[in-house]
Amino acid sequence: MSRLRPIVYLHLLRTWRYKYSFINSTFNITFWIAIFILGALLFVPEEELATTGPYVFWGVTLWNIISTSVWYIAGWSIWFFVSLGLVEDHMLHNTRTLYVLAGRLVTIATQVAMVTPFMYLLVSYATGARFPLAVKPLFLLYGLATATVMAVSYGLILSAISLRTGVPGPLLDITNFLIFIVGGVAVPVAMLPGPLRSVAVAIPYSHAAEVMRYGAAGLEPYLPLTVEVAVSGIVAAAMAAVAYILFAYLENKYIRIHGVRGVGRM
Repeated sequence: MSRLRPIVYLHLLRTWRYKYSFINSTFNITFWIAIFILGALLFVPEEELATTGPYVFWGVTLWNIISTSVWYIAGWSIWFFVSLGLVEDHMLHNTRTLYVLAGRLVTIATQVAMVTPFMYLLVSYATGARFPLAVKPLFLLYGLATATVMAVSYGLILSAISLRTGVPGPLLDITNFLIFIVGGVAVPVAMLPGPLRSVAVAIPYSHAAEVMRYGAAGLEPYLPLTVEVAVSGIVAAAMAAVAYILFAYLENKYIRIHGVRGVGRM
């Protein structure tokens, strides 16, 4: 706890100091997501708009968490953390790089909290219906929590690879948009064409998304609910463990010997 408090304070303070840039980024993300929402709703029959609203809303919310984790953790680690020489500085003060980067969850949560109300208003207006945020809140919260752990862990895994190779994390991410389309995030797995369902089931986020949709609108998941709940928790824990192991190796076996190298700002 003695290190957790200053790490949280660090990211809160930095977000406040760069507040105009942060607000600008938030609006940019909002407009980009709005394009996908409106594009998706164009292909939905008018009589199905009201029932589609919760799926679209929570799908883009989850995708926002996933994509923001890549940029705010994996991208930030090279473009800011390394380029300003903060890795060595924190290590000299016996603060693990993993904990500092995981603290970016503060910034991610702030950004998601700012974008989400706009998304709800947009989807409500576009579908012509005000839908409840959750019919089974505990399942929604569980799916959201496991999805967030997966997203942050994925960002940390990309960050560890980027610290080792010097390649910015977003350049290592080739699955972001693909996950949204065929990963069971944008639409329920059962609505995907037959062959793509197997692909979606193999992508970790689909299980958390299915649990979220069940909690949000009561939609039965593609696999049995108990299976989706169990797989979501197991995968989230496994991804977090992989991120922890990678950083343990990186910090003790590589950075202390070779240091890190940045590529400058883009």
